[in-house]
Amino acid sequence: MTTTTTPGNCSRPQDAAALEPTPEYRLILQMADRNPVFQHLGLEVVIAQPGHTRFAMPMRQELTNTFGTGHGGILFTLADMAFGFACNSSGERAMTASAAIDYLAPAPVGKRLIADAREVERQGRNVFYDVVISVDGGDTIAIVRGRMKVLGGPVIAD
Repeated sequence: MTTTTTPGNCSRPQDAAALEPTPEYRLILQMADRNPVFQHLGLEVVIAQPGHTRFAMPMRQELTNTFGTGHGGILFTLADMAFGFACNSSGERAMTASAAIDYLAPAPVGKRLIADAREVERQGRNVFYDVVISVDGGDTIAIVRGRMKVLGGPVIAD
């Protein structure tokens, strides 16, 4: 899917009509427009549904480690953005409380990475997510389990 950059520098699918304009999707776009990390990484919203997001990111040269592959911290940030936005898209403010990542393979430069985040459990104010990071159309390169803590209040103040 081709992407375009919007005035807020947030990358989204060019065929945005392909994404249902749900309240979650609209809120994710508002968050993305206000999030400099989202913009710096060049993230694209592929799926925005209740409890599920899929973001894409180009693995650029300036995001690599000493060995010329995607830096692990960048992969962790991609996963954190995916599950954090999924949780906050419910409209209630939440923050990452914990996360663990397993790296399975290096992230190749010049490839499009996909982070697919899905809610797996809610217990009180704790919400758990599993994130699978893969090379677009290829192998899984990392798996993340994240926990969000719901703080309450609006995600974006009016």
